[in-house]
Amino acid sequence: MNPININKVWRATLYLRLSREDGDKEESNSIAGQRSLLRDYLKQHPDIQEYAVQIDDGWSGSTFERPSFKKMMEDVKAGKTNCIIVKDLSRFGRNYLDAGEYIEKIFPFMGIRFIAVNDNYDSFREKNTSDDLIVPFKNLINEAYCRDISVKIRTQLEVKRKNGQFLGAFATYGYLKDPQDKNRLIVDVYAASVVQEIFRRKIEGESPQDIADRLNGDGILSPLEYKRSLGMKCSTPLQTGLRASWSAASIIRLLKNPLYIGTLTQGRATTPSYKVHKRVNRAENEWTVIEDNHEAIISRRDFDTVQKILSWDTRRSPSETAVSLFSGMVFCGDCGASMVRKPVSAGGKRYFYYVCSANKQNKSCSPHRIRAEELESAVFRLLQEHISAVVDLDYMLSVSDTAPLRTAEAVKVQRQLDGLKAEYERLQKLIMSLYENLTDGIIDKAEYLRLKQSFTGRANEAEKQMDTLQERLTKIKDHVTDTSWIEEFKKYRSITALDRTVVVKLIDRIMVYEDGTIEVLPRWRDEYTWQIGIVKQANLKEAV
Repeated sequence: MNPININKVWRATLYLRLSREDGDKEESNSIAGQRSLLRDYLKQHPDIQEYAVQIDDGWSGSTFERPSFKKMMEDVKAGKTNCIIVKDLSRFGRNYLDAGEYIEKIFPFMGIRFIAVNDNYDSFREKNTSDDLIVPFKNLINEAYCRDISVKIRTQLEVKRKNGQFLGAFATYGYLKDPQDKNRLIVDVYAASVVQEIFRRKIEGESPQDIADRLNGDGILSPLEYKRSLGMKCSTPLQTGLRASWSAASIIRLLKNPLYIGTLTQGRATTPSYKVHKRVNRAENEWTVIEDNHEAIISRRDFDTVQKILSWDTRRSPSETAVSLFSGMVFCGDCGASMVRKPVSAGGKRYFYYVCSANKQNKSCSPHRIRAEELESAVFRLLQEHISAVVDLDYMLSVSDTAPLRTAEAVKVQRQLDGLKAEYERLQKLIMSLYENLTDGIIDKAEYLRLKQSFTGRANEAEKQMDTLQERLTKIKDHVTDTSWIEEFKKYRSITALDRTVVVKLIDRIMVYEDGTIEVLPRWRDEYTWQIGIVKQANLKEAV
């Protein structure tokens, strides 16, 4: 025993830690059990007085960036405590290097007595020869155990993600965790109705800020406050006031979340290792994405419409409550630049015109323009004509036998694809055999380079053709089963005027040319063209 410290009074901090992330068993390592064991130890050592108890419940031992551990070290530096007692070395930490640094260097330098009860280690006691070996060895074992548990947990979580099990601490607004299965999402009827209202208002032309203001004005609780109202203890660094409210940013995050169409996306971020707990973002191709995983709140078609709207440059006048009818959708047919809506006053009246933004910015396009009323009238007429054509197509599909043609085309494309794959594989084998021919002296270097360039070029071209055919085959198969887009047009066959909802749901973009020509590019126009072609082929076959 160190004679200098014989009469010293030790002011001890009892340090307790528990983490299931480390594989700790609550039965044996519970906080209450650790506290009871350490206080029993104090009863047997009257020279040690309890100063404080510091608890890190739910914190991994692989890092020393723990809140209560930091508070304890602040007390150490302030001279308030000079003894630290833990149940065993694994409660102190599972990082071999950092634990050894504290026990062997920092604590002795600061005059801190360190006791690990179950490991029978007391730095105040005269060291045995075995201590220099046993303590580092146990720290090494603890770290290895932590590493092994980390690998097992990561593997288990990855399996759960791939199985479509929800792993978040709280369900996303609009959903609840199933009481019978915490890894399964079920629809929260009330919150889901709010989500649907937000999507509807966005399609109608309201801005995210206007939607947020309306929700706050109507007293609709924000996602965070709603969770708290259900008794959930949650917080977010994004909150700026005492009470969280709806904001434009929160509305945009909600509108972009594919969870609402039944797609579960997890694994966006991770920790580099069991030692480094700072989260880093993963590449998108490393995310775990499971489609049709749970009940959808928003239809895929409405979700896609909203994503299209969010990608546009849509601005509203300060005097208006929503964006204009064609906001973000009108483009110059000659240069491709967007056309902007500008007011013009004449004769005491105010008129609106769409003008080419390229001409306005740098005069790179002609100064053509069109009155908003004229454009609206033309678009309405052209859209009515297309709706009528789609309705006719629906009827022709119902009376024509197009299935054999679809199947025949799919077979034809598949045969072409198989032939290209065989050619691609043959070229790859030829490229591999060229080097052998060069080393055997069958061909010289110049011939080798010429042939390699030729074979590689043909292989690359075959690969491009394969991609094109595969895309075509996918479209054929999709068209065979998906004609639901037709129903979207049929809903509006009796419209008498345009509104923002009709425009964004049925129109992709509007092109205005210098000569006054107006072209409306409807959504699903590729599908329409393909289906029309199939019907015509079927009718010709029947006529023959």
